[in-house]
Amino acid sequence: MQFERLTYVSHATDPAESVMAASDILEQSVRKNPRNNITGALAFTPSRFVQVLEGSHGSLDVLLLKLAMDPRHHDMIVLARIPIQHRLFSDWSMIAPVFTPQGRARLVALVADQTPPFGALNELIYEMWAEQGSATARSPSPEVQ
Repeated sequence: MQFERLTYVSHATDPAESVMAASDILEQSVRKNPRNNITGALAFTPSRFVQVLEGSHGSLDVLLLKLAMDPRHHDMIVLARIPIQHRLFSDWSMIAPVFTPQGRARLVALVADQTPPFGALNELIYEMWAEQGSATARSPSPEVQ
């Protein structure tokens, strides 16, 4: 089966509640993604969400429809949707890496752009996940984009 990696950004509906919204998104993703064979990572700032999602074309299509109707965010922009040979987050139905202060500053700078570079976002999220000491973290391959 061919898999794809999809990266999107969106604006938090209520920036004051973005931490709670991210927590809700993470909890629901951990619960629902395994049944659809979707993996990925979530990052957020007070005003923006970034998600990297990995799965089959059909599973991602269905999830995108649900995400478009999610009241916790708006103005969702799909930055990239590319075929992949290997998942970056294969062991996680959804993970929210802990960002270092420098990583957080890089994330804020990246999402300040209306259409941030998806490759840089994917690399940063993967890097923050790998820095947490994950035993399963692989070195990013050229396909991290």
